[in-house]
Amino acid sequence: MVLHIDHVGIPARDAESAARFLANILGGCEVQPDGPDGDMFCVLFSDATSVLFTSSEHPFDPHHVAFRVGYSEFRGVVENLQKAGLTYGNDPEDLANGQIDDPLGGQGRIYFVHPDQHLFEVTVAP
Repeated sequence: MVLHIDHVGIPARDAESAARFLANILGGCEVQPDGPDGDMFCVLFSDATSVLFTSSEHPFDPHHVAFRVGYSEFRGVVENLQKAGLTYGNDPEDLANGQIDDPLGGQGRIYFVHPDQHLFEVTVAP
């Protein structure tokens, strides 16, 4: 069986600003309106996978989404976080430690928190 994830849906207070935030941090991603009313916003990745943000007026629980990128893209994400003045770290229990080495043995790992409190993780592909 061949199986691919098409998209992951994530609630946000403002779908468009949430999508643009993530696209700016990850770099090289396109943001497009989606849905029958254009009120959802997709962050599109090169392999046709996307993150779909939907606006919600109701409280929601934070999500955790992890991305795997090449080393140069990883360094770009770290630079984008630094330029934005955002904290990051290699430990989900210490998100502000500023470390990028991978305690699990890979070439790099970081976590950062989205303005809607979602936890995003970026690791370097083996």
